[in-house]
Amino acid sequence: MKLLNWKFDDDPNGSSEEWNWVEVTMTFEDGSERWSILYTPERLKNNLSRNDLDPPGLFIQHMIIVRSYDEVDIERTLRYLENENELFSASKPLS
Repeated sequence: MKLLNWKFDDDPNGSSEEWNWVEVTMTFEDGSERWSILYTPERLKNNLSRNDLDPPGLFIQHMIIVRSYDEVDIERTLRYLENENELFSASKPLS
């Protein structure tokens, strides 16, 4: 299924101390929508460094790590995953 477009569901801007992820919604040529969690290495490190994190680790099947929240980086990453037939497994249906 071909990816038509994607959009941020959360504001990707913030301070370097933030630890939260950013969600995106993707729309496909059949009209279906899927979503993923995007993390930058810095925000992931900030999250795992929090003293109150319990448990002290995480597993998120629909998480994609990008070097930045720059739209060009995200677009290139999503298109790469699409070309490798991995975009569906890296996302969840939007219900």
